[in-house]
Amino acid sequence: MIRLSLHPAWLLLATLGACTAPADQAAKNPATPPAAAPASPRTTLLTASYAGEYNWGDPKRKEAGGTLYVYPESDSTVLVALDVCYGPPAFHLGNLYRRAVVRRGVGRCAIRSEEDMLDCQLRLAFSPQAVVIETEPGHGECGFGQGVSADETYRRTSAAVPAYFTDATVDKTFFKKTSPEKYNAESQ
Repeated sequence: MIRLSLHPAWLLLATLGACTAPADQAAKNPATPPAAAPASPRTTLLTASYAGEYNWGDPKRKEAGGTLYVYPESDSTVLVALDVCYGPPAFHLGNLYRRAVVRRGVGRCAIRSEEDMLDCQLRLAFSPQAVVIETEPGHGECGFGQGVSADETYRRTSAAVPAYFTDATVDKTFFKKTSPEKYNAESQ
């Protein structure tokens, strides 16, 4: 018969080790699910899928054509910069920079000015490859040149978020730096 004699300090360490062993094993045991990591905040805006450049006709403006830039501003708004030219012989123009509220794939923006007698409401129907712009009936005074309308199907030519747009003066206006309100106040 073998007789073991243990020092009381060894017994205490063995007891403490037994108390901590299950926690250490639980951390290593793959059957125990790990603590859930906190959810990371969403960094993409809900309107990001509408971003890009859209065109119809001749974007070089030798013939009739138009360009629309769409910049996601928030989960429910986009900034729209539109430049339309009706081509020869008169080359009448129309342009705007506004905010559109988007719900279920349809954006709406309005231009109202009693001073300039403007009452314009545009409807923008977004699809993956195009935007169809229609002027709301009875609200077609948009301040464009004679006979110029925004109404058209604009085909997506780029899905990249545009940084800026150029207007008739060929100046670059950066979406992040210039709100539509500031731009339109400076244009008057």
